[in-house]
Parts: sequence; structure tokens; C-alpha cells
Amino acid sequence: MATANSAGRHSPRHARVLAPGRGSELVSRHVVILAGGSGTRLWPRSREDHPKHLLAFHEKQSLLQATFARVRSLTEHVYVITERSQVESIAAQLPELAEDHYIIEPARRGTASALGLAAVTIARTDPDATMISVHADHYLGGDWEPYLSTLKAEADWAESEKTLVTVGLKPPYPSTAFGYIQLGERVPGKHAQPAYRVKAFVEKPDLKTAERYVKDGGYLWHLGLFSWPVSVLFRELEEHAPRLGQGLNQYAAEIRAGKQAAATESYLQLPTEAIDTALLERTPNLLMVGAQFEWHDVGSWADLHDILEQDDAGNFAEGDHILIDSKDCMIHSTRKLVAAVGLEGMVVIETEDAILICPKARSQDVKLIVERLKQMGKKEYL
Repeated sequence: MATANSAGRHSPRHARVLAPGRGSELVSRHVVILAGGSGTRLWPRSREDHPKHLLAFHEKQSLLQATFARVRSLTEHVYVITERSQVESIAAQLPELAEDHYIIEPARRGTASALGLAAVTIARTDPDATMISVHADHYLGGDWEPYLSTLKAEADWAESEKTLVTVGLKPPYPSTAFGYIQLGERVPGKHAQPAYRVKAFVEKPDLKTAERYVKDGGYLWHLGLFSWPVSVLFRELEEHAPRLGQGLNQYAAEIRAGKQAAATESYLQLPTEAIDTALLERTPNLLMVGAQFEWHDVGSWADLHDILEQDDAGNFAEGDHILIDSKDCMIHSTRKLVAAVGLEGMVVIETEDAILICPKARSQDVKLIVERLKQMGKKEYL
């Protein structure tokens, strides 16, 4: 089992990458994989101690393992930020990840605090570092190179412009599940991919607004892939999210003084907020590079069904099954035979201790089952 304190401890060696346009100046790049949360919409397979990024969906690797394999080609400094309850499961999947490359959140406080904690940890040994953050549960197509090129490009822009950079994807359809980026003017520069100023950042609009954004053509999905020099993130938080910025400063000071208990208490006092609302909607110092790769957010059983290989009737079935006159279904079984007649657009998920049955169109509401289980005190199913 890998262990680390909540600040993490990192080796003194840093991967050095020559930043284009910076002459002979060398900067180090650190990739942080966000691997927290429990993925409640993929219950009953996703649980608190084994969330969706640890699941393998019809592949040999879990989403986390695939993410780790991709980003480790960028730098030897890859970190996973997670909560203590998941460390043992993550260590079993990533035996090559050093113990001092775990960053353990004392408690869930949203992505703003998590990314701030990662920056504080990295800055302890490399205050000039550039940080790249990715999510553990994103699903990509088979070609990784466009994804890696995009991450490199956003880091190049972050370093040359001393700013925050994010990644946007042209939306194939209106969605209320993602934030949207309104594009501004193109930024002068000669990096591998162009960058644009972010005119506005809108967090998860309603469907009517999302439809207008897609029709407009000037809005992109926000993928939650970031890059920034750690010093720039601290500056931006202090200006636009002062409570969080000051709290992280206090946390860092207590870590430096060896006051672990006090540092943990300081972290518990941080606001619980997403980086989107805490900072991105407020700062004018945000650039965007466009995603040129296949990308999927596995946010529900319907989302997963759409990206898995289906039979001629549109069914994906894993495990022992018999399907008669059934179409557009998502079936998963671990040990029991699943037999269905005349089903259409349904999700049936069987695990050792639970069975989920719901229409695909309602798969976003599986989280309500998890909420009900919590209310009932049935922790054994969480």
C-alpha cells in the first residue's frame, strides 16, 4: 500500500523540458491526475472504494491506468491526487507510481482546492514548475498523439504567456453536462497549436442555452484539462479567490513548519468549490487551445454504451446473456445469466451484491439511488 502525507513528498530530481521560444531557459513540467470522487452515476459498479476511474470497461486497462500510460510519456513527474480511502486500490493498479507521487487530500473540497494542493506540493521542491492537470476518468480513442500534442501546446502557451490555459472541444451536440468557453481573439505566437483568449466561461448552461451555443459556433466544451506555472495559479487565486488563496498559503506555511495536524485543519477550512466557478469564470487571464482528439466523458451508463462496440441491434452485452428481440441496451453481468425479451433502450447492470435496471434515458439519475442508499444508512452498498 502506498502512503504519503497530505502534502506529498517529491524527489529532488525534475524532468527538464526545453520550452519553445524561451531561449536556453529550462522549465520542468509536472502532470497531476485528478482521481477523486466516486462516480455515482455508474453505480453499482462504481463504489466509494473502487470508483469509475478504477474500472476497466471491456478493456484490459482501467481509465486511470490508460491515463497514466498516456501522460507518463510527457514527463517522469506524474502525480495522482486522491483521497486516502482510494490509495490502496490505486497502488494496486499503478505499482510503478512512487509513494512520494501520491498527493492525498485530507477531505474532498472540490477541484479548486485539489488543484491548489497539488500546486503547493509541487512548488515545495520546484517553485518554477509548470503544472498540467488531467482527469483520471476521461476516455480517449486509440490515437494518443493528438491528445499529448494538445497538452504540450497548452503548457507551451502557459509558459510563454505566464497565464492559465485550458482545452476546448467543438461540441458535437448540445449538452448541459459541461461548461462552455466563448472564444475571443487569436493570440499571436508560433507554438504548435494556436491559442485564443477566453471571452467568457459559462458553467453548465440549461438545454436551451446550450442549443444556442452550438448553433452560434463560437462556443466550445470545456474539458477540464489545464496548464499553468504554479506561481501564476497562486497569483490568480490570491486575486480572484482570496479566501482559497489565503487558506492555501496558511496550509503551505504549516507544512513547511512541520505542523501536519494544523495544516490538515487549515485544509478542512477551505471552501468547497470547483475551479470553474472559483477562478475560471472570474479571471481575464485565461487562454484556450483546441482539442484535436477523440474524447468522451464517461458520466453515465448511457455515455458508456455510446462508446463501446455494439452488435447489429445496438446492444452492448458483457458476461453471460441471452437477448431476444432486444435493442439499444447496455448489459453487464459478473456471475449471473441475464436473459431479456423485448427490451429497448435499457440498462441492466449485475454485480455481486446489487442489480441496476433503468432506461438509458434516465441513466443520469442513477445518482439518486446512491443518495437514497446514504439516507437509508446502507453503507455496504456504497
